[in-house]
Amino acid sequence: MQVSNYSGYQVSCFGMKDGWIDLTVTGGEAPYTFKWSNGSGAEDQTGLAPGYYKVDVMDQAEQLRTLELTLEQPLPMKLDVDLYEYPNGYNVSCYDCFNGNAAVVMLGGAALFTVTWSDGPVGAVRYNLGPKDYKITVADANGCEGANTTIILRGPDRSDWSMGGNANTTPGPHFIGTPDNKDVVFKSNGQERLRLKSNGEIGLWGADTTFGPLYRDLDGTLKIGGGPDLPVLDRCSPLVYTPFWKTTGNFLAPCPGDPLPKLGTLNDANLRIVTNGQTRIFINADGRVGVGTTPPQGPPGNYRLFVENGIACRDVLVKHGTWPDFVFQPGHALMPLPELRAYLQANRHLPGLPSAAQVEARQGVELGDMQRKLVQVVEEQALYILQLEEQQARLVRRLDALEHAQH
Repeated sequence: MQVSNYSGYQVSCFGMKDGWIDLTVTGGEAPYTFKWSNGSGAEDQTGLAPGYYKVDVMDQAEQLRTLELTLEQPLPMKLDVDLYEYPNGYNVSCYDCFNGNAAVVMLGGAALFTVTWSDGPVGAVRYNLGPKDYKITVADANGCEGANTTIILRGPDRSDWSMGGNANTTPGPHFIGTPDNKDVVFKSNGQERLRLKSNGEIGLWGADTTFGPLYRDLDGTLKIGGGPDLPVLDRCSPLVYTPFWKTTGNFLAPCPGDPLPKLGTLNDANLRIVTNGQTRIFINADGRVGVGTTPPQGPPGNYRLFVENGIACRDVLVKHGTWPDFVFQPGHALMPLPELRAYLQANRHLPGLPSAAQVEARQGVELGDMQRKLVQVVEEQALYILQLEEQQARLVRRLDALEHAQH
């Protein structure tokens, strides 16, 4: 007898059905009859799943020989990645450095393994990695795939300012200035041109400047308060306060007695936000927002945002109530299979899920509710499968007992 061999296993990958048994019979009186535990009467077997197999061989003289064997499969492939972490808590020690290290550890499958990285190299251990995402895919000696993961190497932000500009800064933690009571000085051609004093005043044209804060007049002209001929005017002075929005930016802190600044309408008129002469955002008077479209009137549900041509995003979080893990609690009743069959024949859709007519009438489905219902259906199907597996196992044991009793 010969049995399939895939790197030490009789089935190549977890869950596959590619095992085979080549049976050779000698002695006795031909012809021979074969009775396998899987119901087959052929001499050789192919397309076998992992598990126990038994064959009874009988010759013309009714001499009986029995052979038993078990086909093994590799365990499911899983991988773990060990990322080195520097004392500063990052996987890369400094900004724009490439000194990250990672090692891939494989579980299950059939050795040896091929580890492929999204940036090209192959191997279980990597050095000199930069701060970015890496997708890792692993195949075993039998070519089985399915084990992959993405790792994210983190590095610290830059701690200096680049003359070419800086991206991804965080206002507040990232700033140009001093954390103590010292002034900030700006120079050109070696000469001081602007000084931000520690008390918040702005000095122009030298360290001994006595001018006070800067402000803009109603006509947009730059003024300097605190000089010998000009009164000190704050932003809320009637000469300074601007009751309209400026394309150059606006100081939005409210003045005493003034309402908070707002952009929009004070009556039941809609608001349009336009670029290049085209309406990009449309806000109805009732608060519904359309991006690239006018919000439809009277839609189902209390929806507020409507986006034409879809939304591109990295992730979506849909908040919902009870998750259907109660299916696995003791006492959860499944619909009997005859009732389920009758329901499907009568309604043409699964219990608990909306029909095509209902989806059309509602103009779509609620994503969170549908996801919860689908998870419940999948979990109940898993219970059905386990019930059928138990019934099948009991039937096999009864058949084996009958066969032994006959012999």
